[in-house]
Amino acid sequence: MKAKTSQLFTAIMVGLASNYGTASMSTQFSVEPTVEQNLYDAMYESAEFLQQINTAMVDDIVGQSVIMSVDGGVTGRAGVEDNPSNTRQTKDVSGLEKREYRCYPVECDVHLTWQKMDQWSKFPDFLQRYRNHVKQAIALDIIKVGFNGTSAANVTDLASNPMLQDVNIGWLQLVRRDASERAISEGANAGEIRIGEGGDYENLDQAVHDALQAIPEHKRTNMIAIIGDELLANDKNKLYAKQAHTPSEKTKIELEQVIDTYGGLRTYKVPFFPARGILVTSFDNLSHYIQSGSTRTHIKDVPEKKRVEDYQSRNDCFYVEDLEKIVFFESANVKVPNAAGNAWE
Repeated sequence: MKAKTSQLFTAIMVGLASNYGTASMSTQFSVEPTVEQNLYDAMYESAEFLQQINTAMVDDIVGQSVIMSVDGGVTGRAGVEDNPSNTRQTKDVSGLEKREYRCYPVECDVHLTWQKMDQWSKFPDFLQRYRNHVKQAIALDIIKVGFNGTSAANVTDLASNPMLQDVNIGWLQLVRRDASERAISEGANAGEIRIGEGGDYENLDQAVHDALQAIPEHKRTNMIAIIGDELLANDKNKLYAKQAHTPSEKTKIELEQVIDTYGGLRTYKVPFFPARGILVTSFDNLSHYIQSGSTRTHIKDVPEKKRVEDYQSRNDCFYVEDLEKIVFFESANVKVPNAAGNAWE
């Protein structure tokens, strides 16, 4: 790197070491709890979806749920006035289930070439720009694993698992494993869930409404629907076709006033959610845990490769707080009418 860039890099390393409370960034170290919390708070803020769900630092690599949820009613009468032998009974409202969470080690290692550093060093805030970019990349990977992760391999293979399927066990896989009846894979036809005229569901509204019925009524608080991009696009195309000659209705579609709810639930499109999937739950039912004190970091200049390498690792996992409060349709099994309307595909 150029002399000016080298000086800037040295100053940056000193500043980072001060922020992290360590003597040097060039030696691997554990991040202090307060700094660690701030680090992940900033990371979560870079992705809107992660700001909606539960995020928590946990003490143990293996443990039980840390998020409370209401389970049943707490209001009633014991009738002690009429019968002195009666006693008032307290109830546990925590709703904590005795289900295990298990964190796995995750590595987020990146580098920046000297050439790019020379080009970007002219920007006074180039470090902040770069760090924000890395934070967002890590945040998006958390979402990607959350919806697509099926296993935690000892050695991951990005080429074979482009959606990071082997990095960790995500929310949908947890439901498949622990409450398989809530992972809907078929309707009237084996291996297929048909959505469209003449199918299992006439439209997305009916599909979402039916999914909601699988959740106990007393747990249907703050419910939302997450729908895959392909299904939303297909439904929007139908609205465009119907309203092609009605400009005012077209404007409503463009402003998303028409398709922001399905089955009476506020509907969201989330990055990396399966293209034909439908998920009904509440945001606070989806959790991402990070083991406190597990974060390690190390930055070093590597002259033989003409780049600076940034190594970060942590232990984390995904968790569904209440398995009775979630249901989804398997994306791979959802079929819609073809363009000619004479087959399901």
